[in-house]
Amino acid sequence: MKLRETNLRKFLSQKYEISNTNHRFDFGLLDDYYKNELVSMYRKLGGVLDAPPTSFGAWDIVTKDFIVELDEEQHFNRYRELTLESEIYADNKFLDVNQYKIYCKEFESVCLKKASRGGYWKNDSTEKQFGKASENGDFSVNGSPRWKQRAFYDFCRDIFAVSSRVPVYRIAIYDKMALGVELGKALLKGDSMIFEHYLNEIRILN
Repeated sequence: MKLRETNLRKFLSQKYEISNTNHRFDFGLLDDYYKNELVSMYRKLGGVLDAPPTSFGAWDIVTKDFIVELDEEQHFNRYRELTLESEIYADNKFLDVNQYKIYCKEFESVCLKKASRGGYWKNDSTEKQFGKASENGDFSVNGSPRWKQRAFYDFCRDIFAVSSRVPVYRIAIYDKMALGVELGKALLKGDSMIFEHYLNEIRILN
């Protein structure tokens, strides 16, 4: 497990009961509105399958009362920004969508530096879902199917957040905390005091 997520889990476990519950995402149980939003977004991202792929992986951290997703460098780019234009975010109380759009613009170059090669850019599965990849780092044709897949799966998770009764808090490594320290840097250092202030600011409180 990555260090930032490991420290995040450690800090949260000091205040909240960590759970092994697997909150399943079932496309078939969604209202028609959310089904239509998922299909529409899949097409906007260039999806080529008849039905959108909605079987994303495990949640980052699940507690007894809520879920936390930690978004790192590879989550902020033009494809994620596109998903954030959906009307579903008008009902999402656990994500600052305008701030996330800023991160997508400001930090795409950081995403590119980290995730422009190998499995970060494409693999067989993602090309089946979103078409053949362009050359590494090239957005002029079809871009990165892996980036598109990650953005779409984040969108699926956000659909779950607004369509279920389980709060899903998205926190970004770029979020600023006490004294202007970025969350990602505090998590790398294991700075529990600064993180405590951050929890209070975003109101993840029982």
